[in-house]
Amino acid sequence: MALRRWRRPAVLALLLAAVATAATFADPRLHMRTPTYRYVFVFDISQSMNAEDANYDGEPGSRLAVAKRTTLEALMTLPCGTEAGLALFTGHRAFLLLTPIEICAHYRELRAVLQGISWRMAWEQRSEVAKGLYKSLALVAQLPRHTRLVFISDGHEAPPIDPEVPPRFTGRAGAVRGLVVGVGGDSPVSIPKFDESGARRGEWSAQDFADRAADWPHTAPPSEVANAHLSALKEPHLMALAAQTGLAYLRLQDAAALAAQLRHDRLAIPRSEAVDVRAALAAMALVALLLSLLAQRGARR
Repeated sequence: MALRRWRRPAVLALLLAAVATAATFADPRLHMRTPTYRYVFVFDISQSMNAEDANYDGEPGSRLAVAKRTTLEALMTLPCGTEAGLALFTGHRAFLLLTPIEICAHYRELRAVLQGISWRMAWEQRSEVAKGLYKSLALVAQLPRHTRLVFISDGHEAPPIDPEVPPRFTGRAGAVRGLVVGVGGDSPVSIPKFDESGARRGEWSAQDFADRAADWPHTAPPSEVANAHLSALKEPHLMALAAQTGLAYLRLQDAAALAAQLRHDRLAIPRSEAVDVRAALAAMALVALLLSLLAQRGARR
């Protein structure tokens, strides 16, 4: 008879409540592997990134402006603990503006620096994208281990690459993980021209680029020089660079797609975290106690 009483649902639920309550005094912790992320976003700030063939939520804008807004929105969806840094590319070099910082605690600072990125920060009027990517990889390799690269560009090379003497990648493919993000449209468009005050002064012309070609260090194909004043997303070029360096490629379309890539398992940094489970045990005890009371009421009926 006593054994049957112990098997009653009300008694079993009450016993479970007592065990769960007692367990909370032992300060139990569950070790869980949780992903975290650390990125450096390198923005191409060359003249072609001012071309207005990108869009943000259906609103047209320059490639650089849309890339900045989309990046900020994507970062807002990543978990706290994620670290993000910012860098610039123009000419053939990359310059680190901000080392990776935690995005929740330093969101305002991160947003302010990101929104302040401008084509006016460019120190050269050349845009050697392949070399810029290689320099960006070398830059990230000097930062703490597991820092990932996100290189955002339209792929527009100015001067155009001489196919006889292409830039050489001397690093190891995959040594730095990350993402090449292409921004821009498929059809060539004009590149806005601005004066030193930031006022728009028309577009770059074929003659402007022909005059600059005299200062280029190598001979580019005539067809490339003739059309250098127009710009479109050089997607095959960026995809080839990504494959060469062991990076993934993404065409920038919206923040959700970018955030999904940033959350990808291959870019996560595994981390073991001790999680306090006392609240879960207390909740279990409360539920078990309520079930016990309900079972007793049902037995009386």
